[in-house]
Amino acid sequence: MRAVLHVISDRQRKPVPLLDVLTQAAEGGADVIQIREKKAPAIETYQLCTSLKEKLSQMDRTPQLFVNDRVDVAMAVCADGVHLASRSLPPGVVKTVTKQSSWHGLVGVSVHSVEEAKLAAAAGVDYVTFGHIFASESHQGEPPRGLLALERVVGAVDIPVIAIGGIDVHNVGPVLDTGCSGVAVIGAVLHHANPRYATERLKEEMDKARTKPRFAFPVGTVNAIGEFL
Repeated sequence: MRAVLHVISDRQRKPVPLLDVLTQAAEGGADVIQIREKKAPAIETYQLCTSLKEKLSQMDRTPQLFVNDRVDVAMAVCADGVHLASRSLPPGVVKTVTKQSSWHGLVGVSVHSVEEAKLAAAAGVDYVTFGHIFASESHQGEPPRGLLALERVVGAVDIPVIAIGGIDVHNVGPVLDTGCSGVAVIGAVLHHANPRYATERLKEEMDKARTKPRFAFPVGTVNAIGEFL
């Protein structure tokens, strides 16, 4: 059982060429590419997703494609999952919608405490993302929650926990020692001059982890009618 690497897009922090950067991250071994376009119109997010899916389909090893917040876009492009934030639809509502539709992608949610993680797990989500673990550009001025808080969340829920926030090749080892199921990064890949190399280096360090994940991150591909292959 190996920890997984999520690479998250952020057009504000890497304006152009975002598609090329994400493609390189996939080539470098990213397990999940998450499209997070908070301020973009739905059509632009849809177009980015479809363009990236075309790129990914040409690879021997295809990472999962997730869409942040936009359940409609995730369903429209038949993504492998959707990731919910605090201002997204409630996870319980999204799980109900997916059960009633032909799309059965994974549903994850961002949490910031043990209590929030437990509520998300009770709502039936497939995984949670917890952070920020270290100081992060995405949360300037906010104190990091740290490894002990991450370890508590990992032990509190019976679903995979993905760590996020300030994680890079220098500190990913101690993060994985908590038993989390993987890490999510933005700057560690998007800010690097060679995103493919940055992703490969992260994966190399992750493979050195001494602790196995408490839970394996779910994998699978959703086909055109929403079934896992």
